[in-house]
Amino acid sequence: MSEIEPFRLHVFVCTNKRDGKPACEDHGAKDALARAKAAVHALPPPQRAGVRLSQSGCLGRCDHGPVAVAYPQGEWISYGSAEELERFVLEAVAKPR
Repeated sequence: MSEIEPFRLHVFVCTNKRDGKPACEDHGAKDALARAKAAVHALPPPQRAGVRLSQSGCLGRCDHGPVAVAYPQGEWISYGSAEELERFVLEAVAKPR
């Protein structure tokens, strides 16, 4: 079995859509993810090395949506704007590992 290098930081952003029920995409989650990805991409390569942002399906926290979670630390955010998600991601990138 080959060893796969883990990401230094992996942020999952729920972009789920549910028919007739509240969901993260109802609050612009895809746009917020795009903004956060652009902010990470704008960082110098050494700062963004090992950082991954991924769209995810339901993270099971619909009542708190929109939500995202950063691993390996397991920090969650219920964000109110794309700017808030971007700030969460950039702060997570800046934390020493």
